[in-house]
Amino acid sequence: MLMKTAEYSRCGAISRLMVIALLVMAACAHKPTSPENIARARALPTYTSSSAANAPSQSDSIEVRVLTVAYRGARGAAPEQARTREQAVARARMLASMAQGGEKLGQLVGEYSDRPGASEDRGIVRIRRDHPEPFEAAFMNAALALSPGHVSDALEQPEGFVVIERLKDPQSGPAQIGAKHILVGYVGSAKELPHVTRNEAEARSLAQKVASEASKPATDWNALAAQYTDEPGGKERGGDLGKFGRGQMVDSFEKAAFALRVGETSGVIRSPFGFHIIRRYE
Repeated sequence: MLMKTAEYSRCGAISRLMVIALLVMAACAHKPTSPENIARARALPTYTSSSAANAPSQSDSIEVRVLTVAYRGARGAAPEQARTREQAVARARMLASMAQGGEKLGQLVGEYSDRPGASEDRGIVRIRRDHPEPFEAAFMNAALALSPGHVSDALEQPEGFVVIERLKDPQSGPAQIGAKHILVGYVGSAKELPHVTRNEAEARSLAQKVASEASKPATDWNALAAQYTDEPGGKERGGDLGKFGRGQMVDSFEKAAFALRVGETSGVIRSPFGFHIIRRYE
């Protein structure tokens, strides 16, 4: 429930699809960049390049978001894929234009990307700089040429056409952690839970009480979660969220969770869902 989700108005989604459908029918006059390799993987796939080591960023890696538009005959395309290459490039260009115009590419990935697993990982890809095996130049050059927050034009790859967004360089530390949380919701939160009746002040007070209890070494976390968490299903599993990577949780929650050491418990953290107390266990 803490995962970032694509939320569109019905009218906006319909109008976008109508525009895409019209552009898909148009002829493709521009010759796209020649195909280069792009790996297909699920959460936080890693692309590698030794040639990227000379890029200006000081981070050991960069992160990008990738939207893939497949077509009939492209590598890995679903057997039922009927889209032609010309339709795919028109669709990819339109989606790139939408993202460059202010639409969030993460939302577009969730709705339109043809790569398996894209709806779960929102197309986030980490590119390492220190791997001995080089990655093909076209994708790497396109990714590294972007400034954080900027979106590329459509780029052809063996799996179809991709649109790339350069994200903020990842912070140092683990790419994935395991954590539990206790959620205290309230009426009027951005992601209000239907069974919650307390107001914001009551929720904050309760969350502070829970945080104080959770910080005591002798406290049974699972019992505390079973008593207080408002997350659906959270009482039964002790608020365990399992392992997750960067970019998969709402921003305030992710920042707090990744800042914790293993075994450490946070204070009260606010998110659109309410107030959280987080314990990192891996």
